[in-house]
Amino acid sequence: MKDKTYIKINIIYFIAMVLVALIFVLGAFGIITSDWLSTFLIQIVIMFALPILLYSLFTKTKIKDTFKTFGIKKVSPAIIGFSILLGVVLYFINSFVATVSQSFIALLGYETVSTSTTTVQFSYALLLKEFLLSAILPGICEEVLHRGLMLHAGKKQKNPHYCLIISSLLFGLIHLNINQFFYAAILGCLMGYVTLVADSIIPSMIIHFMNNALATYFYYGYYLDWPLASFINGIETALYSNIFLFIIFTTIGVCALIYLYFYFVKKIAVERSRREVQKLVHYLELNQLSITEAQSRVNEINVLLKKNSQNRYINRNKKPTFSENIFLYSSLFLGGIVTISSFIWGII
Repeated sequence: MKDKTYIKINIIYFIAMVLVALIFVLGAFGIITSDWLSTFLIQIVIMFALPILLYSLFTKTKIKDTFKTFGIKKVSPAIIGFSILLGVVLYFINSFVATVSQSFIALLGYETVSTSTTTVQFSYALLLKEFLLSAILPGICEEVLHRGLMLHAGKKQKNPHYCLIISSLLFGLIHLNINQFFYAAILGCLMGYVTLVADSIIPSMIIHFMNNALATYFYYGYYLDWPLASFINGIETALYSNIFLFIIFTTIGVCALIYLYFYFVKKIAVERSRREVQKLVHYLELNQLSITEAQSRVNEINVLLKKNSQNRYINRNKKPTFSENIFLYSSLFLGGIVTISSFIWGII
């Protein structure tokens, strides 16, 4: 019997995309005016609860097993630390990509509708709200839908690199505006690669949170003269006043950030391998066996792994058919139409 899990994954995502678009439309027409309500519906209900529940229902899987399939599994403290550092690195990479992409679409005539002013009403309660709505919830819920459902669960059915590209593209489109599409898609790809290396979406959750949390901090910090934000703002002002200095500093800075990204990703890969070897030795109790017994057990494991590998990659190396991707194409079409519309009418 043909495994239809991949089709079910695409159906779940299409349902999520339609519901997110519906919430945006209701907000545009003033039917939903509460930030709390729209965020609760989009983040917690649509992007977190819906994919987990529907996947469990469609595939007849226990919720606990669905969490594992989505890559929601603990990682070592070292990987958590590297992920925090990656979050800082990717924030600055994302800021650079956002500046370039926004400048490019501005040249094409894109104008945004902005409500920002030169003064910012600030309170610590407001800051806490912004961290919750803009950093904590998206860092968890958006990762479950994209790196969890589309990438981690998807890679068990199709080629991981194919799922990486698709999940990143969808992550950009689900923001439903041209202003965020480019840098969200690139950020999604970089976080997705970390997910593949770590075999868990916990690092991408941490990176996503760090990126959004730093964006929130710097947004208020620029206006309220907070120390780190003022320092960064001072550097930016100096660079923008000297084009030669700007080019040199940007080139060196981008190269350094790219180097740091791959450096920390490599650290995560090494740490994951080390932990897996430790678990294997402990599980097999090889250190308590004689050399002959240990060698015999290793040979048995190798035979099992070879058989499992042959069956495991049958679907993952097979190109999806049109019928398997019909709901994926529908999601791309819907997200693309709304995103293009945001470019035409300048809507955020």
